[in-house]
Amino acid sequence: MENTIYTGLSRQMVLSREMGIIANNMANVNTPAFKLNALIQNENVRQPDSPALMRMAPLSMVADQAVVRDVSQGSLSATGNSLDIALQGEGYLVVQSNGGPRYTRNGHLAISMDRQLVDVNGLPVLDDGNAPITIPENAGDISIAKNGSISGTNGPIGKLRIVKFADEHGVVPLGGGLHTSNDLPEDATDTLVVQGHLEQSNVKAILEMTRLINVTRSYQSVASFLKDEQERQRTAIDRLSGTQGS
Repeated sequence: MENTIYTGLSRQMVLSREMGIIANNMANVNTPAFKLNALIQNENVRQPDSPALMRMAPLSMVADQAVVRDVSQGSLSATGNSLDIALQGEGYLVVQSNGGPRYTRNGHLAISMDRQLVDVNGLPVLDDGNAPITIPENAGDISIAKNGSISGTNGPIGKLRIVKFADEHGVVPLGGGLHTSNDLPEDATDTLVVQGHLEQSNVKAILEMTRLINVTRSYQSVASFLKDEQERQRTAIDRLSGTQGS
């Protein structure tokens, strides 16, 4: 198989993955605090290992190097719900899961049947002492201060734990707005909590639709090229063999 075919097929594979990433971005355009994902591509050139092929030109392949997140903050939208919060600045809320602590910026919170403050996945939100936050039945109106302190009509209830990471790109999305990291978090002391608001996705639907159209056209162009290249090779083989190929 010629180098051009390898290059075309590798390009198709990368474009297919990029289409999937863009589709996922568009599917989450209305998901609170969702962050845009983008694919980094590069050229991977390799010299054939076989002695018989050493005289051939190096193989040029298109490779998907990594998927990166755009961690810029989305706009804040007022909801009027006292249990909705948005984080203004870097950082994450900490929630408790069976697999250990998880981190989220989706501040659409609720009170569970056992009066714990939970996230959209039903996981307990942790306080600054790494314990679940329990809302008393007689708490009354809930107020959440900019520093994360929670209080009710009858007094203080707890304080949200908000953390950040030195390497933001080392934070790995898990789905459901949850993230994990191998790095130890530190307190995000400069992050402000905005009650009655949610952070919106930072995905711009029009830009993603334009990207999807361009990637789709590129995929179709490569497919057409591969078809023409296959036909060229078939014609060359037929002529060399002296047969009439179809």
